[in-house]
Amino acid sequence: YVVAHNLIKAHAEAWHLYNETYRAKQGGVISITINSDWAEPRNPHKQEDVNAASRYLQFFVGWFAHPIFKNGDYHEVMKTRIRERSLAQGLSQSRLPEFTESEKQRIKGTYDYFGLNHYTTVLTYNVNYPAGILSYDSDRGVASVSDRSWLNSGSFWLKVTPFGFRKLLRWIKEEYNNPPIYVTENGVSERGALDLNDTWRIHYYRSYVNEALKAVVLDGVDLRGYTAWTLMDNFEWAVGFDERFGFYYVNFTDPNLPRLPKASARYYSQMINCNGFPDP
Repeated sequence: YVVAHNLIKAHAEAWHLYNETYRAKQGGVISITINSDWAEPRNPHKQEDVNAASRYLQFFVGWFAHPIFKNGDYHEVMKTRIRERSLAQGLSQSRLPEFTESEKQRIKGTYDYFGLNHYTTVLTYNVNYPAGILSYDSDRGVASVSDRSWLNSGSFWLKVTPFGFRKLLRWIKEEYNNPPIYVTENGVSERGALDLNDTWRIHYYRSYVNEALKAVVLDGVDLRGYTAWTLMDNFEWAVGFDERFGFYYVNFTDPNLPRLPKASARYYSQMINCNGFPDP
């Protein structure tokens, strides 16, 4: 919470610096990118699970978006839950830091667009953790699972759930007064033996881009741009080179790092050239 608190304040200072010093000369736009899954209640007919899905989003995307895109402060559900659990653990104050009134005014509205990374959806349900457990999950009182019918990927956490993309875009529109949105990451991974005929990746992009199109045409989302993750296989956090997100295969065992296009590279290039889905 302390790291995120300082990150939000630092973001605000960077935005104001650009706004006051460089915008007039450069005419650019500046904002922050926030990564978020979509959350569905595990049982949509159970109010506890519905509330858990809402908390999941407020503790995930709302953690950063609510101060920047709303009122300069954390959502009330975050402040209340963390404060209550902190006091129950014998602390004299909340583990969630507080913004001063001047900081709230400094942070509020420091965006020109909403940058979004999105990959997958989870099913959420309520969990009443014992007061002594000190963790992010226990603070929000939520646990998550996946539907076994969802398609897998090369990452254990990434299930192919295009329906959640549209729902998240619509939620951002409704929650934050329809900001311009740029999708800065969206893609799917593979692992194992090389297969350049990555039809599952084509399915992922076709399905997810179609849901984004629905969000624009049917829901009125102000989606300005979409960026696929990613051009070529790269070093993927703690899993290194084992999970590959690229349109281009990279042979990391060869010092020359040769690259080969996958089938998805051709499909995506057609989509870009057509400015939409290619004709059948």
